[in-house]
Amino acid sequence: MQTAPHPTPKPKAPLRATARKPKPTRSSAADRTRASIVSAALRLFARRGVGSVSLREIVVKAGQGNQSAIHYHFKDKAGLIAAVLKHVHALLKPHVDAATIVLEAKRGSGQLAPDDLVIALVMPIIDLYHEEAEGPDAVRFITRLAGDSGETGLALLLAEVKDWLTPIGKRLGEAMPQKSREKIWLQMLLSLSAAAFGLTAVGGLQFSPFEDGEPPYRGRRDESIRDFVHFVSHGVLGK
Repeated sequence: MQTAPHPTPKPKAPLRATARKPKPTRSSAADRTRASIVSAALRLFARRGVGSVSLREIVVKAGQGNQSAIHYHFKDKAGLIAAVLKHVHALLKPHVDAATIVLEAKRGSGQLAPDDLVIALVMPIIDLYHEEAEGPDAVRFITRLAGDSGETGLALLLAEVKDWLTPIGKRLGEAMPQKSREKIWLQMLLSLSAAAFGLTAVGGLQFSPFEDGEPPYRGRRDESIRDFVHFVSHGVLGK
């Protein structure tokens, strides 16, 4: 008597890997909270002034329900201001790096002129204003910090950009040996101030002071930037 053959077992279908979204870690959630507070503080500080904005307003603007969020992440308002400044510096740094590369290339080829040094001094601020989404607020924050916070704000600001300004000051001293270090530093500070405060007034170019009603530099942004840099150059490179 023949026995019926055992049925061949069907191969099991391979288990499908189900993609699971990683659960947000506590640190990533904290980073998002921190970033939202910094961004909200930047907007409010830029538009109303560092001294005119309360921590409660910043928490509400950042969409945070926990009123102690600022104290947890930044300890106090001074810590938050320092964090906003570091955020602005991070926005500025790529433009500083780009200007430095151009500067060093010209220096290496022996074509470095004093005008190039002034361009490297002010163009990062101009590019920050025009090319970053938060650029206008970042530049306004710089002016607010310098104007509202007195010597403390200025000290914070200059400490953050010292590595950028020191080499330019040194090169300007080499290009203009007749000038003292003090005069060069004064003129650099005034030029940066003219750049930052001047950019906050650039919106005035949409209004015409002329009889024909034509706004200045319409459709000619590059030309307006060139003339702006030329204006600053005369301050730095003059006697």
